Amino acid sequence: MPTNYIHKVHPRARRLTMRVNDEGQVVITTPRYTPLRVIERFVSEHQHWITAQKQLVASKPSPETRTEVMIFGKTYQKQIKFSRQHQVGIRISQDSLILNPADSQTTKWGEKEKRQLHRFLKHTAEHYISPRANQLGKLMDINFNSITLREQKTRWGSCSSKGNLNFNWRLVHYRPEIIDYVIIHELAHRTHMNHSAKFWQLVEKYDPEYRKHRGFLKRHGMAVG
Repeated sequence: MPTNYIHKVHPRARRLTMRVNDEGQVVITTPRYTPLRVIERFVSEHQHWITAQKQLVASKPSPETRTEVMIFGKTYQKQIKFSRQHQVGIRISQDSLILNPADSQTTKWGEKEKRQLHRFLKHTAEHYISPRANQLGKLMDINFNSITLREQKTRWGSCSSKGNLNFNWRLVHYRPEIIDYVIIHELAHRTHMNHSAKFWQLVEKYDPEYRKHRGFLKRHGMAVG
């Protein structure tokens, strides 16, 4: 049975590459004008790898499920508890993330409650990433213009040629040292807008375990720019 895949063309790509994202989709990136028959053969030759990667994705714990959510590497049980003694909104209490709804009729995590949770997570990410980027920037003696957080499908972070840093707020799910690696990675691009040996030397200077952290993020299906 033919494997379905997403085909992306990258103008700077020099060869065909393949990955399986968090949704279990096969993503093929190719140089421009790559013939379809070459892509199809590439996919066909890697069927065993694709099957293994899909199994790995399926077995990988998700940072957010119907009943749990991971924040800074710790897993919390999602609960809804109406209380007049607490402010309406989300709070952390021991091992629980508790939503206090506006009315006692809300008892389940619907789309409205999910959006509320995501606003909380993004706000939490901002409170860590923005100050930490400034702190690490001073340590590395590197300046940048602005920081933007958004939910991205393919990247944990990126740095524009204008010196603007972009981060995926979903980083809030992972341990601080993982987040720090992404920040250091993007700050290093302010000095080296490439992935040269000098770039990785700069990253390693401020994150000696960057290879481990980089591998962790790769296993979670997205790249750092």
